[in-house]
Amino acid sequence: MVAKLFWMNLTILLCCGLSAAEKVMRPTFKDVKVWSDEKHVTHKLAFDPKDPHLNFTLHVLKDLNDVDIHTEIRIVQKKDPTYSFYTNSTMNLCRIFDWRNISPIGLLINNFMKEYGNLIEKCPIVKGEYFVHRFWYPEDVTVATLPEVDFEINFAAYHVDASKNRVLIINDHITGEGVVQDVNNVKPGLLALLPKAG
Repeated sequence: MVAKLFWMNLTILLCCGLSAAEKVMRPTFKDVKVWSDEKHVTHKLAFDPKDPHLNFTLHVLKDLNDVDIHTEIRIVQKKDPTYSFYTNSTMNLCRIFDWRNISPIGLLINNFMKEYGNLIEKCPIVKGEYFVHRFWYPEDVTVATLPEVDFEINFAAYHVDASKNRVLIINDHITGEGVVQDVNNVKPGLLALLPKAG
């Protein structure tokens, strides 16, 4: 009788333990190259794949009148590279701050991000340290049904002076892959962005 109880408890424990793992698609970063001009800004970007989270620290060395940001993202399906996605966008950072003030979605995202650090709030951007630490994008297990991918992200920031001259101050390149993994530490899904009740 004792042996049967032992095996039954062991079976239940193993089933519960194994079912705790969920499949998610997580990025694995193969190469991260960061560059800053060290006259206007310096910055660091670090990823911890175990927890997972990222830490981003920006030191603004002198006040920045205005900043344009440019992002290029390329995603290629691993199984069949003929299926790919590419986008690029250039935006004015100060206008994004204005969007936060006039849009409920912008405010929601800003409040969510504030939980992770000291964010730039307005332009001109004053000298100081800004950071986002221990942040990870909200995960959703349904994404694990998508095909695995390789990705490349290029990010650039330009200081725009009063005469509208642009100077490159940040130029980062990140490559990696999105792979399906069994994990026990799924970060909250998209619903985590909604305000908490009560």
